[in-house]
Amino acid sequence: MILLNGPTKPRLPLSLIHPLGPIFRHLPLSLRRHLLYLRAHQRWGNFRKPRLWNEKIQWRILNDRRALLAFTCDKLATRQYIASLAAATNSQIAAPEIYWVGRDIRELKQIAGSLPPRWVLKPNHSSGRTALLDSSATPVDWTRLIAAGREWMRRDEEIDVFGHWAYTRARPLLVAQQRIGDGEGSPPDIRLLCSKGRILLAFVTSDYQTDHYKISFYGEDLASRIRWGHPYETSNETRSAVDELSPETRAAIIALAKEASMPFDSIRIDGLFFNGRFHFLEFTSYPTSGLGKIGHQSNIQGGADWQLPDLSTPDPREAEWRVLLEGVPKGTLQR
Repeated sequence: MILLNGPTKPRLPLSLIHPLGPIFRHLPLSLRRHLLYLRAHQRWGNFRKPRLWNEKIQWRILNDRRALLAFTCDKLATRQYIASLAAATNSQIAAPEIYWVGRDIRELKQIAGSLPPRWVLKPNHSSGRTALLDSSATPVDWTRLIAAGREWMRRDEEIDVFGHWAYTRARPLLVAQQRIGDGEGSPPDIRLLCSKGRILLAFVTSDYQTDHYKISFYGEDLASRIRWGHPYETSNETRSAVDELSPETRAAIIALAKEASMPFDSIRIDGLFFNGRFHFLEFTSYPTSGLGKIGHQSNIQGGADWQLPDLSTPDPREAEWRVLLEGVPKGTLQR
């Protein structure tokens, strides 16, 4: 079992001044965001009239409380949204099968005999937490998994430290789902940064959270290589999973990304590429919390491409977004 349990919390005395410690979370959100930005970028940011891409993420965190944004950090809600679009357009985009949804891993253990050997457990309402299971290689450690699930149901740094508002609207649930791929880790990620029906940037990552981490960037055609100034960026000559896309798969990804992102001023669509197909996973509303390091020109261009919304404008689809967060879906093993 590969278990990722979120960021490591510092010990005393470092915890007294660390963002993940017990004190920082009690500061006003605006002050927290300014201090986090200063810590990451060694300068103050302009969050009132932001110009840079990283600054505009801070603006979103501090100001955007629209129903449109509310469902984007709920994995089951975004899956439902994408599934409805894929069905309407006859898209070949796939998504992992959901086996079980609940709040207590002990309930999942009771149907363990129905689970396939390979599966994934993750919280519906958080990030950076997941368990990759393969009982054909190693028996499931249910004691450890139950403890992880109990911990994942608590409020975490997404809300208490970073102030990512949309996570406060996500339903606190645990999800057991299909594990895409056949290796020990995950297949390559393909992530699409979109705005108003346009793909602004596509990138593929591999060996995430390892010493072999690599990332490659592409333009809106998912074919042309571009430079973004990322510290782990590969050369233009290095091939990635995007280069292996068939014309049909590339066209399907582009079409669905454009349709799905049409209501959003900025959204990232994340998925996995395996066996020639793109498997949708989730939306990302706060990429790296605006604290990731990118090239200065890319930061400027990304900011120019992102036109911030007028928060006073009524949204005729608001009721549609709210419905996506209602109820508790069931997995295929619960029906």
